[in-house]
Order: sequence, then structure tokens, then C-alpha cells
Amino acid sequence: MRTFPRRVAVQEQQDRLMHELDRVEVRLQQWIASSPQNARWFRRDPIAAMRAAGLGIDDELMCELDLIMSGIARKVRKS
Repeated sequence: MRTFPRRVAVQEQQDRLMHELDRVEVRLQQWIASSPQNARWFRRDPIAAMRAAGLGIDDELMCELDLIMSGIARKVRKS
């Protein structure tokens, strides 16, 4: 099977994103639970809330997550 460099790069980026989300999951949950305002913020705009929580996720990965979530939201609205 032939592997395409672009696919490998995308997969590596997704693996890195999943690793980072796993790394910060407990801290994010604690931040969300720490106040009703944080919980509302996360429901309304999860990317902005995650940035405000100061989780230390690389901005490039946050942009990637934003693109993924926007794509999912578009698909949900279409259905």
C-alpha cells in the first residue's frame, strides 16, 4: 500500500491533537466545573473557553480543533 505524505502529515497532526486533548482533559473538566459561567462559556464557544482556561495547548492545534468542530457543526446543521 502506498502512503501519501500529506495523509501521513494530517494523521500525525490529528494524533498530536488527540494526545494534547487527553493530556488536558482533567484540567478542562475542573475548569468547567469551577463555575456556572465557565460551563456556559464552554457550551457557547468551546474553543474560546479552552483558550481562556489556559490549558497550554499549542495555537496551531487549537486552530485544527476549531476547523474540525466547525466541519462537524456544518454537517449537523445540514442533516
